[in-house]
Amino acid sequence: MIVLKWLIFIMITLMMWTVYYKYIAINTKEFKKERQLDERQLRIRLEILSNTFGYMFLIIMSYIAIKLSGISGHAHNIFTQYPEIFFVAILFIVYAMNVLIVKKKYS
Repeated sequence: MIVLKWLIFIMITLMMWTVYYKYIAINTKEFKKERQLDERQLRIRLEILSNTFGYMFLIIMSYIAIKLSGISGHAHNIFTQYPEIFFVAILFIVYAMNVLIVKKKYS
């Protein structure tokens, strides 16, 4: 059972790295095949990532403030036990929204 969990973990990690290098990463020298982005594409990519990072920072700080103030209560559901799932879901939604907004802005 532990071996299966480790295999699932490794597969999920590899999928995340693949998505990162294929869609999110910007021009770096570590790529096997180097993708060249023009200045406009680079500006779009950086704006999307910076907006997403800013919103995630605000969401995590709000979560910490709620936990410190004691507002969260003593609910025992999946979101209080595993807040990472909630953060990843929000991250995907915010990233998708930022992609649509920024692409509309530059087109």
